[in-house]
Amino acid sequence: MTNKLSPEQSWWGWKSLIVACILSLLFMIIFYLAINNEPDYMPSQKNKQMVEMPEQMNHAEMHSSSSQ
Repeated sequence: MTNKLSPEQSWWGWKSLIVACILSLLFMIIFYLAINNEPDYMPSQKNKQMVEMPEQMNHAEMHSSSSQ
């Protein structure tokens, strides 16, 4: 009887281990995506927008002056 209750031979032990692995994998994937996709209100994204904005204005000025 003690043999059936050991976690190594119990069917529920392996099933719960597989479920725990799947849930931890899903959590890690979501966590990875959350870290890589920073929202627009983050300071690093605001700095990128400030750097890109003058470059876009320069391109727009060049196109308008060439068409005149």
